[in-house]
Formats: sequence, structure tokens, C-alpha cells
Amino acid sequence: MPVWLVEIFGNQQLNRAFWVINGMVAPFWVLMMLFPYNKWIRRICHPFFVPALLSLFYLYMIYMLVTITGVPPLAGLEVRAMRKFIDHPIVFLVIWAHYMTVDLFLGMSIYQHASRRRLRIPGELLLCWLFGPAGLFAYMLRLTFHPGSFRSIRRALRR
Repeated sequence: MPVWLVEIFGNQQLNRAFWVINGMVAPFWVLMMLFPYNKWIRRICHPFFVPALLSLFYLYMIYMLVTITGVPPLAGLEVRAMRKFIDHPIVFLVIWAHYMTVDLFLGMSIYQHASRRRLRIPGELLLCWLFGPAGLFAYMLRLTFHPGSFRSIRRALRR
């Protein structure tokens, strides 16, 4: 099916899928930021639990891409070819689901590490939610200047 048909007749569904992806990750980010010491939230917000469940939706999006429109051809590894590939609406949703899942995994890993050290990190989690690796960098800076941080960084690197 041509991309323009998908965009014309599936625009509402594409928008709905975009907001479903965002809505699946948002509650976990908010819970980690607002209730960092709650034991139930620490159990639920485990990096190998929620992102693994979200990957099922990611796999469903790949299935939709393959069955509905087919994977568009990738004309090379140049920027122009990649931009054209990503312009496909379902490819964009697949990449967006991937991005949200990986950032949530990263955020939950940081959250678990910080909660073991009794650190509140809402700013770092917000950065991670919006910009991914920038949140990790901010958290590493925080650990660097936190008392006893050099020992904790050495221990973290040994594990």
C-alpha cells in the first residue's frame, strides 16, 4: 500500500498510535519522579520488567509495518536515504516506540541505582525522558560530585 494512502486514510490511527506510545511510558516516568522511595514503585519500575512488556507493542508495530505497507526500501546509508526511510509514517512510529522503550529502560536503570543510594533525581529523570543520554550524563555528574561518589562509581564499574 502506498505511503500516501496510509497517511490519508490512517491519519487518525497514526496519531492515536503515537499518543498510545507516549501514554504507555508517561505514568512510569511520573511515578519515578514523584514517589522515588515507594517500595511498590521500585518493584514495578524495574528496567527488565516494564520495558520488556513495552517491547511487545514495539514488535506489534513492526508486524504492522511488514503486513500493512511493507518495509520501504532503504536506498543507502546516507542521511538523505535515511530521512526518506524515516518519513514513512509506520517506520517513524516503530522508531518512536523503540526510542521511548530504550529511554525508559535507561531511566529505570538510573532510578534503581539512585534509589539504592537514597538519591532523589527528578531532574535527571526528566532529562532522560526528554533527551535520553543527557539524563545519564546529568546523573553521572551528580554521582561525581556526591559525597562518597568515587567509591560508588568504582563499585558500579566493577559490577
